[in-house]
Formats: sequence, C-alpha cells, structure tokens
Amino acid sequence: MIALIIIGAIVGLLLIAIFLPITIDLSYDSEFLIKIKYSGITVFDNKKSEKKQKNKYKKQKVTNEKSAKTKKDNFFIRTYKQKGLMGTIKYFSAILKIVLKKLMWLLKKFKFRRFKFDLTVATSDAADTAIKYGEVCAATYPVFALIQSVADFKPKDINISADFDKSKWEFKCAALVKTSAINWIIAGISVLIEIFKIQRKESEENERKQSKDRNGHNT
Repeated sequence: MIALIIIGAIVGLLLIAIFLPITIDLSYDSEFLIKIKYSGITVFDNKKSEKKQKNKYKKQKVTNEKSAKTKKDNFFIRTYKQKGLMGTIKYFSAILKIVLKKLMWLLKKFKFRRFKFDLTVATSDAADTAIKYGEVCAATYPVFALIQSVADFKPKDINISADFDKSKWEFKCAALVKTSAINWIIAGISVLIEIFKIQRKESEENERKQSKDRNGHNT
C-alpha cells in the first residue's frame, strides 16, 4: 500500500512537471544568447555561464588554451560552417515547414513574443545578391506566415532586405517562446526526427554521387 502511494505521488509530480511552462528567450547579434526558464525559474543562461567560464579561465590560462582547442561546435555552428548562411537558412526553413505542417495542432499552444528577424542579403555581385534575396524570401516568409496563421504570434519586426553596396550578409534575431514542457518535448523530438531524415537523405545522395564518380573514373 505504501509502495502504491509513493508510486502514485511520483507519477503525480511528473504529470505536474511536464505541464508546467518553459520559456525560451533567445537572441543573436554577433553572438548567440539563450535563457531558459522553467515555471518562472531560470534554469539555464549561457551568458552567465560564459562569464563564469571567463573568470575561471583568467585564473587557469593553460587550461583555457587546452579547452579552447578541444571545444566542439554546437549543431547550429557546424551546420553554418558546412552550408554557409544561405544554406543554413534554407536547411532550417525546410525542416520547420515540414514540422509545422505536421504539428499544426501543437503550434496553437505556443506563444511567441518580442520576435525580431533582421536579415540583410549582400554579396560582391549585384545579380547574385538579387538571386539570393529571392531565395531567402521564398524560404522564410512561408514559415512566418504559417506560424502567424496558427500560433499566438506577435512579431515585433520582420525585415529581409538586399544591400547592393555591401559584400557581407548581416543577421540579427530575437524571440521569446513559451509553452508547457510536454509541448517542448513533442516539438523537440519532431524536429530531431526531421533533421535525422534530411541528414540521412543527404548522406545517401552523397554516397550515390561518390559511387558514380568512382565508376566514372574506373571507366
């Protein structure tokens, strides 16, 4: 009887825990910042973590140099290095469109606040800038429209422009997104599944291409 009460209490606590809200506050302006709050309590803040690390590194310079060499890039940085900004935007836009269409019912439970998206397309060639600007708009605006049509989405500013006088892209973004823990879990799993599918497809295409190249060299 006591065991059943304990199990029931644990299950009850878990049920309460997964329905409590999680708020993710993120921004990018030359550096990526993210703060996660669980039921109003900050559980992660990479800005504070970086400050602690800097203070620690000042005391241990040797350790800092070694850790800097061995530090691995996160998934977003790796994707950016592999695909570039244009490829990264297309990649994540494609994933989001697939996930959002599959989880329309879930999207309604998300609240988007302080949403900002500012992207300036620029290359050394005017024609190339115009082409890439069109590609970016085609990739991103449908995603924003889909979110706005279903979710509690109140964007502060969405701006995509082309600058023919510059040669480098400029990108800034910020958003505060809130929903229950269970919704974050479902959305996170769905995104990971789609990323895995796309990566597997890309891997298969690369293998086929390499196989054709090898066969071509052999002949």
